[in-house]
Amino acid sequence: MEIYYLWGKYALFFGHRNVYGNIDQELEKQVEKLIIQENIDTFWIGGYGEFDKLASRTVRKMQEKYPVIRLILIIAYAGQLHRFGDEFPFDGFDYPPEAENAPQKFAISARNHYMAENCDMVISHIVHDYGGAYDAVRTAKSKGKIIINLVK
Repeated sequence: MEIYYLWGKYALFFGHRNVYGNIDQELEKQVEKLIIQENIDTFWIGGYGEFDKLASRTVRKMQEKYPVIRLILIIAYAGQLHRFGDEFPFDGFDYPPEAENAPQKFAISARNHYMAENCDMVISHIVHDYGGAYDAVRTAKSKGKIIINLVK
């Protein structure tokens, strides 16, 4: 596995650990819309929870139609790479210094902040106003990022 730095636009996924409702079709629709209309070629994922699993499967499905797109795992801990395999297949990874240098207790928040700062757009599944995903989306919104929230 290698680190990818593509020169297109980045979208990322933020969501709570659990998925509430059936959002599969809407997620597919929004991912394809970003590829076609916004020239997104790279999708970032944190690799935790049901929403990230669904997002990973969706990007993989879209790669059959749009082979140029990539799914990049942004890790919070070095050991995170060894946990995934088939559960979160990805094309490359990044380990941002913000996460690497943060105390372990704050590594996920530091990674999420990095992602929110450096993406172009966010696809989220936020249903309540607390937790790490909520905070990350709030950070992205404060930076003027476009947020697409999939709530059913």
